[in-house]
Amino acid sequence: MKRISLVLLTALGLLGLLAPASIASPHAAAHEPASSHGAAKRGDHLLAKHLDDLLAEGAPAAVAFLRTPEERIGLARGDANVRTGRNAKPDDRYRIGSITKTMTATVVLQLVEEGKLRLDEPVVTYLPDLADLGLDSRITVRHLLQHTSGLSTDTMLWREPDAYVKNRFRTFTPKQLVRIALTYPDPRPEPGTSWEYSNTNYIIAGMLIERVTGNSVRTEFERRIFRPLRMNDTTLPRSNPFVLGRHLHGYLPGEPPTDTTVYNPSWAWTAGAVISTTRDVTTFFRGLFDGRLLPPGRLAEMTQVNEAGYGLGIFRVDLPCGQAAYGHDGIIFGYQTISLTTADGSRQVTIGINTWLQNADGTLKPHVVIAAMQALCGT
Repeated sequence: MKRISLVLLTALGLLGLLAPASIASPHAAAHEPASSHGAAKRGDHLLAKHLDDLLAEGAPAAVAFLRTPEERIGLARGDANVRTGRNAKPDDRYRIGSITKTMTATVVLQLVEEGKLRLDEPVVTYLPDLADLGLDSRITVRHLLQHTSGLSTDTMLWREPDAYVKNRFRTFTPKQLVRIALTYPDPRPEPGTSWEYSNTNYIIAGMLIERVTGNSVRTEFERRIFRPLRMNDTTLPRSNPFVLGRHLHGYLPGEPPTDTTVYNPSWAWTAGAVISTTRDVTTFFRGLFDGRLLPPGRLAEMTQVNEAGYGLGIFRVDLPCGQAAYGHDGIIFGYQTISLTTADGSRQVTIGINTWLQNADGTLKPHVVIAAMQALCGT
């Protein structure tokens, strides 16, 4: 998951689209019309061509949901299970990785709005026990959400070649993950001086949610996001290794590919453990930008991005068609996904695949990100 942001930035670099930040003023979205596409039309849809291209690049399956003022369309291509040959369906569940971070940031900002947290307050004010682990007392809540805390990610889970196998069914507590990150001897910059994508920031953000609410993060996600938006196929597991209901199997590249569907997601938690569908993720970003989750002032603060194009749990990109878009990508064992919304909240797209698309040197291809950007433009 440390590489997630690099995929999006790579795609932007290839397209030359990263631009200076500006704050958009989201508008309330109109009532969603039903899709105007019949079966034949759906097969000819530009979104379908993007999914076919992803299969040609090596994805076993590709799923997507597109919402515009004119249509709502869900599509799927390929195999949800390569062993059985079961076809993927548009509403198949899968692990969405770091799109979870945008949900975590949304809940934190709701708590800020309610006066239960302050963005520029040191984290140790709320979690004094983390000071005993060596957490820098200058790190604020805002630093966590911006990835400017100077904290490393939970590197043990990424630096060891056999990390996936060793930790597949291990349950980590959030405090253990923070301790792991703080024990690595990486030089850490002073808080607020540089940007580095780190899962640890969002593990601590999850701890903050639980400390100030007295409830589990799962309870708060359900109460504040999932139920109000009717995201009925979305959940945040703590340590349950299974993806319940109809779902895409996840695969690491190889011959044969490694099925990574079943594993304990506790290491990802509020940084990347949410299970959802492309429809539900698209619904989340629509709800975020039409004012149902955050008031305009908080959303404007969330979308105020830094030189890396990152705000508070969200990226900004400039689309090929000249519009600004916001969203997040996600990579977790066996899955790669992205969701984007236009700044005015009128168009959203989410695309997911059940593998990692890699170059020969092991770096990740930006094809999923580029497909989403093009689909949002209708090209």
